[in-house]
Amino acid sequence: RMSAGSGDLLLAAEDLAVSRERPRRRGFRTVPPVPVRSGITAQVRSGQALTVTGPNGAGKSTFALTLAGLLAPVAGKVSAAVGLSEGAGIDPFTWKANQLISRIGTVFQEPEHQFVTGRVLDELMFGPRHLGHGEERVDELLERLRLTHLVDANPYTLSGGEKRRLSVATVLAARPRVLVLDEPTFGQDANTWAELASFLSELLDAGTSVVSVTHDQEFSAVLGGAELRLGPAARGGARQEAGAA
Repeated sequence: RMSAGSGDLLLAAEDLAVSRERPRRRGFRTVPPVPVRSGITAQVRSGQALTVTGPNGAGKSTFALTLAGLLAPVAGKVSAAVGLSEGAGIDPFTWKANQLISRIGTVFQEPEHQFVTGRVLDELMFGPRHLGHGEERVDELLERLRLTHLVDANPYTLSGGEKRRLSVATVLAARPRVLVLDEPTFGQDANTWAELASFLSELLDAGTSVVSVTHDQEFSAVLGGAELRLGPAARGGARQEAGAA
């Protein structure tokens, strides 16, 4: 899949080592965390998909959170290209919250982990209000993801499919150029699966980058693009391979 203007480099991971642990103090020394995976090299390009695959415990989610600027690398680096950083610096982990959500949006495996309000409309407006954006994008997302009739509902009372659609919508309301999703189709019924695959394909065609951590081979095939396969953690590094775009 190639969209108009696609292919520009937005993010690069170089010889990356990742961990969810934080550095620890031991006397006068700082002890770095033990990486769950090291030697990862990958690129994220506009309008193209990158699928991160591999067995449980391989470090897929930890890598995705590091790529998205939510975890600090243990070693190596994540660099944002000029087209994405736009004066915010090249390291996404150092960006302020409003700089991050308008550039890289992250959708967690459990939608409830990213809800911050008690009303669907407020959830969708949270990002745009902090960024000074208008409501046009919110209205578009409500209609496109079939959430218009739920604007006054509590996000925590929605069905699984509705929560997933809302979690994607809240991230996209901030208009990020890169979308990172952790197991986006896990636990979803056939209708939500098809809707999500179709919507993400539209985003790719419009030039958004989509990075997905997934075990779902059919979903990977629909999005196309490149694959980054992480084997068992003990085997070390990984480099992405071009898929059937």
